[in-house]
Amino acid sequence: MLAAALAAAPVLVASSAASASVGSVPPEVRAYVTGGGLMERLDDIYGENASGEGVDFDETTTPGPISRVFLWTDERLAGDVEGKPARMANEWAVPVSVAEQPVGVAVVWINLDTEQPELAEFTSGAEAASALAEVPDDAQLVRDAATGAWFALAEEVATPLVAGSSGVTEPTPVDELELVAPTPEPEVEIADPGFGLAIAVAAVLFAAIVTLLVVRRVRTV
Repeated sequence: MLAAALAAAPVLVASSAASASVGSVPPEVRAYVTGGGLMERLDDIYGENASGEGVDFDETTTPGPISRVFLWTDERLAGDVEGKPARMANEWAVPVSVAEQPVGVAVVWINLDTEQPELAEFTSGAEAASALAEVPDDAQLVRDAATGAWFALAEEVATPLVAGSSGVTEPTPVDELELVAPTPEPEVEIADPGFGLAIAVAAVLFAAIVTLLVVRRVRTV
């Protein structure tokens, strides 16, 4: 039903998803956002379930402006203020509304294996959705992964759109920001299957030897 409603109103959706901020929006990303693919995926994963949990995405669900996402450079996170402070990421942020009420922000990426755009994540929250719908067209939308903050970066000044846990509440020269590198996700250690098999075989042989010795001892006695 949601897909049919979106297909029936392409003009409304397309007009609501104009580009925002500095940075390119590939045609395939725009088509995914405006053609209903993003809305369908949101409904599949984050839609309201039988228990009433989730967002009630319906025929009034519309995407807002598409903004290319930037991240702080590794050099800037390390304290080096030379060079550009931010770099483009393989991400695009899209504020989402239901019945003209902001409900959250979807992040789209291009899957490097399939080369197709996909929904990466969705964060509920009217504040973030409203803020990211108003990103200045001359600013870079910078995502601070460590604090959950979003900044509009223009002329070396970072204006917080969503403060997160950054503590930044007003426009600040980017060189004065106290940036923190995001904590890397712990790597899952995968045991060598050959080593595990060898241990298992050794255990079986050991058990067999012990059993054989016990049997011989019993017979001897």
